[in-house]
Amino acid sequence: MGLLNETEHDYYNGNDFGGYQFISLDHIINNFMIAYVGEGKIIPKIKRTDVSFHAQRAIQELSYDTFKSNKSQEIEIPPSLTMMLPQDYVNYVKLVWSDSAGIERIIYPAIKTSNPKSIKQNTDGSYVFNNNTTLAEQTSPNTTSETHETQSFAGSNTIAINDSNGALVSDISTVLSLGMELHGTNSSGNDIPSGTYITSFDTILSIAYINQEIPNGTYDVIYTKEASSNSWESYKSGTPSENQDDYQDNTYWPNSGGRRGLDPVHAQGNGSFYIDESQGKIHFSSNISGKTVILKYISDGLGTDGEMIVHKFAEEAMYKCIAYAILSTTIAGQPLAPSFQQQKSAATRTAKLRLSNLKIEELTQIMRGKSKFIKH
Repeated sequence: MGLLNETEHDYYNGNDFGGYQFISLDHIINNFMIAYVGEGKIIPKIKRTDVSFHAQRAIQELSYDTFKSNKSQEIEIPPSLTMMLPQDYVNYVKLVWSDSAGIERIIYPAIKTSNPKSIKQNTDGSYVFNNNTTLAEQTSPNTTSETHETQSFAGSNTIAINDSNGALVSDISTVLSLGMELHGTNSSGNDIPSGTYITSFDTILSIAYINQEIPNGTYDVIYTKEASSNSWESYKSGTPSENQDDYQDNTYWPNSGGRRGLDPVHAQGNGSFYIDESQGKIHFSSNISGKTVILKYISDGLGTDGEMIVHKFAEEAMYKCIAYAILSTTIAGQPLAPSFQQQKSAATRTAKLRLSNLKIEELTQIMRGKSKFIKH
């Protein structure tokens, strides 16, 4: 019985191209139940929900190191020098900005700065507490709060604001800033959902985009910009050290040896970034403003139903991972667990080799660019 369930006509006139190389998580679970579970088999009895749990855990673990599950996002960095972390973000692979020729320039992490929680203090240095219970966070001068009459539009995540005379503000970005949170209620009593904030601007249409839809109407909205620490404000406002000289003149040459000990992170002109995971944002140095930045990151493969698929090269590794996880967590399966641990490791290595997609012609071409002579 063939596995193709559609005609060539339907395939080439559809939109699921290349799907045959993958197998869904549901099929993985069904196949596992048939091959591994039952009387006289490795696992005599187990609930399907337990198999589903271990299958999802296997996808997560294999997504980090084995699957080619890298994802990417491209945005133009606004004046706020921030980028929101993707919804399914787990860790970054690398950050680059693309120049006019489309060449990717690597942006390096700013390992010598951070955005710590700024504690509010009295003039004598003692801490300020909220209701004598929790430490108060610093809100001034880095937190701003503004009120504007705001219009929202049905079926969209866009807003516009009016000035004091009720006229539409033509350039909304001069009044508000990215990342500002919205709080307010319209005349119908509808509240703006918690966690609503500005993500981008369209200066041509005089509107701002927000991260979620809000009820249609006119609001008196309070816009609040979150506080940041003095350390981070100083870093953002300073000129990046990697930009302070273009090395095209003789500025440094008379001082031979004066740059000894220079940190290699700063010996480049591509800029730097800092990921504030608690706030879910990436902050960039000032020389990245206006550039097109590409974030390449990994997820855990469980974000949506469409993502819960496995390449057929790694199908056997999935079965071994599920089997080992079940046997190692049940009393009856303990004697078989060491054997399946070895099988799991071997199947994972095989999957990595297959998914590495090494081709002899491509390796030969790379080696030809080196100093060794390669016969062909």
